[in-house]
Amino acid sequence: MESLCNALVVDAGGRPTDAHQLIATRDFDELEAWTRRVYMPYAVRPTGNILVPSSDLHAVPIGSMILSRFSYGIPVHLSDFSEGAGMGMALTTVRGAGRHWVDSHEPAETAAGESFLVDTSRTEYWADFDLDHLQVNVTFPHRYLEELYLRWTGQPAHEALWRLKIRFGGAGSPWHALLAYCCRCVAEYPRQVSEGPLGRQLEEMLGTQMLMEWTRRWGELPARPCALAPRYVRQAEQYMREHAREAPTLSAVAAAVGISVRALSGAFREFRRTTPMAFLREARLQGVRQALLAAPPESTVAAIAEQWGYYSLGVFAARYRARFAENPSDSLRRVGR
Repeated sequence: MESLCNALVVDAGGRPTDAHQLIATRDFDELEAWTRRVYMPYAVRPTGNILVPSSDLHAVPIGSMILSRFSYGIPVHLSDFSEGAGMGMALTTVRGAGRHWVDSHEPAETAAGESFLVDTSRTEYWADFDLDHLQVNVTFPHRYLEELYLRWTGQPAHEALWRLKIRFGGAGSPWHALLAYCCRCVAEYPRQVSEGPLGRQLEEMLGTQMLMEWTRRWGELPARPCALAPRYVRQAEQYMREHAREAPTLSAVAAAVGISVRALSGAFREFRRTTPMAFLREARLQGVRQALLAAPPESTVAAIAEQWGYYSLGVFAARYRARFAENPSDSLRRVGR
């Protein structure tokens, strides 16, 4: 556990460093402002006699993810994590103990070395941490893991997979070893991790390991990976994600990446086991879902659907329900929860 205890607080020579320290505070308002940047909006309250935190937060970006070392210094209860932020977390207890609630009747306890995985963009999460707790966490965007799963299997993950809340890891586990490796890389090559290709490699390793934990619990391991796609396929995917709201035609997508419609369709079938239009439909549904989850309280499903070019509310609701196993109105209602 020593490698994780010293995560982000010692340099390559084992000397103390504050290079990754974001905050050390006894002020809850100041702490909340920082944790919103590193994690996402959520509620925290003391659960013991000590009301003033003694918090310490270190963090470093790894691709689109954030690796952090964090402690409140007092017993706390966490709840109301924002689903609209589109983020999830893998929390590893380094010291003390955590209690992660799978549902209102079933807590999952994590002792030192054990981890808990939850996609807070897809399910509720609340937890309790004791006085001595210290965590090394990985915060990730849901979209990255969704795209990684699609790249590996050629099809979107079942929505129920993302709702699983999992206790995993432990001393000697692949996740524990991977976290220690990431922390060592940060100590040895801080700039290459935060800005260079090493960070992107670590990001994919972390994402793949999290997917392995999810799919193992789900009972379905990812299929044989798709072959590496040509650059124009990845460019087409990026173009469709960026322009999903406008619902571009297949001809427009092909023209944007400088290839024929026939060649683009063939490449998607070969390397993605799907079609460009199926990819676009998925990107549009994901986009409108994020819009619903992030909408202001006065918004309506009809207005948001129309903004995304869905003019038949019944057809839209049916497609949304089939993809996410809930009605669009259910997603919108979470905004005020």
